[in-house]
Amino acid sequence: MDNIARALKVFVIAGGLALLAGTVLLVVLIVMRAADNPDPPATPALAEADPPGALCALALPVPGEAMGVPLPAGARIEQVVPGGGCLILLGVDGAGRQFVALVDPYTGARLSLLLIRPEE
Repeated sequence: MDNIARALKVFVIAGGLALLAGTVLLVVLIVMRAADNPDPPATPALAEADPPGALCALALPVPGEAMGVPLPAGARIEQVVPGGGCLILLGVDGAGRQFVALVDPYTGARLSLLLIRPEE
């Protein structure tokens, strides 16, 4: 009986030491990786990530001026994706038809509207 209790103590202590060593190793590896890359790349702004094309001119709005995007009646926006210096809006109009709108993010002007219709 004494040998079983002693063996159990040894296994418990060995398990605790293994957990402690694993935790210390994890912390050391995290610190080493952080030291290798001190300045992570910043997320580029919209204009830097995708420079504006000829379609979207960079015309900044007047400070404090409210901007609106003209969309079909009853429309709701489902998805917004930046592209080419513009915003591409995927939405559904009041009748349930999908549309794609190309919008200048700086002025709110709608540059293009494409109504998606089912194939006949």
